[in-house]
Amino acid sequence: MRFARAATKRALKSGDLDIYDLLMDPTEEQKGAKVEEMLLAMRGMGRIKVTRLMREASVSRSKTLVGLTHGQRDRLIGVLGCEDA
Repeated sequence: MRFARAATKRALKSGDLDIYDLLMDPTEEQKGAKVEEMLLAMRGMGRIKVTRLMREASVSRSKTLVGLTHGQRDRLIGVLGCEDA
């Protein structure tokens, strides 16, 4: 599990994996990953920016990918600006 999540973070950082795809359809290994950790793995995202985005989307810091409600997922995609991906 940890290795799969580490690989996911590397893919996010390199741009091989889009955050939209991850949020919409996480694999079995990715489902337990924290949303905050995945956002932090993205290029150009720091702790302050991620905290602000998650607050705007009303997503708790402890929320996992599988634990996101449809509304939270939609708001998060909206604040990330990737709804047309």
